[in-house]
Amino acid sequence: MIAKGVDHMLEAVFSTLGDIITQLAAMLVSIFTAVVDIFYTAGATEAEPGELTIIGILALVSVGLSLVMWGFNFILRLLKFR
Repeated sequence: MIAKGVDHMLEAVFSTLGDIITQLAAMLVSIFTAVVDIFYTAGATEAEPGELTIIGILALVSVGLSLVMWGFNFILRLLKFR
């Protein structure tokens, strides 16, 4: 009798945990989709290509500039060690 009560309790706990994990995963997917929409607009169909938004273009430019600056600083630090 006690084992059946424990079984039902464990089933309820794991069912609730499963629901929580499912909802968290759905929330993460919706957040990711919303963030991607800030940087990229998909095409109307699969055959039609999407395009970057202004924020997406600026983000790519800033990443490129930061990589170039990192490269210059890396080379300068190598020359200072000589």
